[in-house]
This record gives sequence, C-alpha cells and structure tokens, in this order.
Amino acid sequence: MPHLDREDRDSELPVSRIALRSILSEGLSEVIHYGKKCIAFAGDPQGAVAARFEDGSSTTGDVLIAADGAGSHLRLQLIPHARRVETGIVAISGKLDLSDDVRRATPPPILHGPTLILGPNGCFMFASAVDYEDDTADDDQCYDPEKYVMWGFSACTETLDLPADPAALSGENAMAAVLALMDDWHPALRWLVQTADISSITSFAVKTSVPIQPWATQKVTLLGDALHNMTPFRGIGANTALRDAAALRQALVAVSRGDVDLIQALAAYERDMIRYGFAAVQTSLRDMERFHAKGLLARVATKSLFRAIDHVPPLKTAFLGR
Repeated sequence: MPHLDREDRDSELPVSRIALRSILSEGLSEVIHYGKKCIAFAGDPQGAVAARFEDGSSTTGDVLIAADGAGSHLRLQLIPHARRVETGIVAISGKLDLSDDVRRATPPPILHGPTLILGPNGCFMFASAVDYEDDTADDDQCYDPEKYVMWGFSACTETLDLPADPAALSGENAMAAVLALMDDWHPALRWLVQTADISSITSFAVKTSVPIQPWATQKVTLLGDALHNMTPFRGIGANTALRDAAALRQALVAVSRGDVDLIQALAAYERDMIRYGFAAVQTSLRDMERFHAKGLLARVATKSLFRAIDHVPPLKTAFLGR
C-alpha cells in the first residue's frame, strides 16, 4: 500500500508511539502526572467522580475518562457485561534498526508502504518501515529519531504450536516458532525475522471486543481500546481512539460553554462511539479471517480481492477508508 502525498491532509502518517506520545503531550507537563494506576471509581458527595489508585490515593473531577486500554479496570466496573474474546490467532512481532545494510536487504515494497504478505497454511505477515527525512536543522522537532523496520507474523494457535500463554514466550522461542513456519518463504523475509532485535520481539493471543448496546450514562466514560478493542489486522485501532478523543473533546467543550448538559453530551458521544467503534471492530475481524484463511478457495478469493484493490484506485480508496 504505497504512501500517498505527505502534504495531503488525508494521507497516512506512519509514526512511532514514542513520537506520537511526545507530540500529543506537548504543553501539558504541568497537567499530566505519571506513575499512577487507576483501579476503581466512586461517586463523590459533592457530585464529582472520584478516581481511586492502586497506591491507595484518590482524586476527584467532573468527568473520569477511562482510556486505560483493553484490560480496563474501569470498564469492568462501569459495564461488567462487556466482553473480550479469544480469536484463535496468535501474533508475534519484532523490529530492526533501519541501517544501510537493513535498507539494502529489505524488500523495496516494505520501504515504500505497509506491506501485507499472505503465506501458506493460513500464515500472515505484515511489514512496514518507520522512516523520516534526515533533518537536524531543528533538534526540538526530533520527537523520536529511531528509524526501523517492523514485522508482525500471525497464525492460528494450533499452527504455531505455542504454550497456553504466548505472552510468556522468550524472544528466542518466539522467533524460532516463526522461522519454523517460514522454511519455504522468500529468504529476504526470513532474514528480517532472523535479524530482529531479540529484545523487541513480543507475542500475544489476539482478542476482540464483543459489541454492546448503550448503557446508562454516568460521569465516567470510555475511550479507545477500553471499549472497542480490536484485532490489529486493519491497522485502525489507534486511529479510532484518536477519533474518540476528538469527538469527546467537542462534547466537553459544548458542556463548558453551557450549550448542553454533561450527561446528555456524554450519552451522545457514547452512542456515536459505539456505532463507529464496533463497526471498526467488525471490519478488523473480517480482515483477520481473510488473512488467515486456510481453504484454497478462500485464499484465492482473498488474493484476488487485494490484487484488485491494489490496481483499481477507487477500490483502494474505499478499502483505506478515505
């Protein structure tokens, strides 16, 4: 999927998590406080909401936003009926510094855009480069100087033949499990796996959230993976969380201006987030199923679909959601 014009406001912008976090937190050093783990909330006699932390401390505010990820403690308390379920897929990923040697050895498509690779036996690989133009004129704008190639390999649990908890695998064992399934893959792809920094290799069982209906709105709301956790196979989890943040900001600004009641604004935000958030969950789940299909007809259909998308601009636009 080649990069579009970077000056186009609708273009994709590959960015590392470190850089994105630095950009989003600019100017907020007096507001953000780290080193706390929120484990519960409670109503306050004055009408505020109290956030309780693992160290026994607490604080109060007008609204508590649970943006605490897929394993959200606050979601469990707010809507205990919300579920995440196993998909039967395990993902293993790694990365390697984008040195001159790595740049020469990496298949060119991976350097030019996110690359999807459908392997045999329901195996799937994703690879992409995080690369920036060299510009040292303004060091203050160098949020994250690291350049690298990252890859992710995934397959059904029984195909990878891993222990019950993939996250407990060492980097060496996870790499070995991937290479065992790549004997007949292109040597350049095997090389990317073999050359990855062992400390960067992670593995996890892929889960997905189950759609739910709107709940009784409180002064506690959810954002991102805390509600609509999805598989990584459409690459839109972070984008959807950013959409949540923009929508919630608009809602809270309207409340601060006196245009709407707080609970009304949060309820409208939640209804809309449930709609587009779980639509993204289902889209991601369908792509996961396509990428890991083992049947011959299903694999031929998937490859034909993506080849068509690759060669027909309107289809590519629709697929990328632009």
